[in-house]
Amino acid sequence: MPTGSCLCQAIRYEYKAEPIAKALCHCVTCRKISSGSTVNVMVPRDHFHITSGSPKVFTITHETGMKLSMYFCENCGITIYKTADSEELKGNAIILAGTLDDSEAFSHLNPEVEFFTKDRASWLPKLQNAEQKVEFK
Repeated sequence: MPTGSCLCQAIRYEYKAEPIAKALCHCVTCRKISSGSTVNVMVPRDHFHITSGSPKVFTITHETGMKLSMYFCENCGITIYKTADSEELKGNAIILAGTLDDSEAFSHLNPEVEFFTKDRASWLPKLQNAEQKVEFK
């Protein structure tokens, strides 16, 4: 079962489902969260569990208009996962894959889709074999 944590390990999690999606996102919000594109693993929210600690939450209106909540550690500031109210993302935990404990599992994620390719940095090549989406749809 995959596990992960924030940088200081005050908040830990696990999930017990196969990912619904593995994606690389280039949207402006993800860039501001991570200083670059984010690698995300999406799992059903009811299969994602915080096992220690209690993340803080910050909700914004994403550039698409959906409400996006970011759950982060108040000690080290690392965003662990996100939730959204859009029809496509509702009911899921969008885990920032960089928080996974297993480096080998991270290196074998192979994102299946790239979102917001319109915002991808010009110096960043597109992923081979990944579906390319201008936005989420």
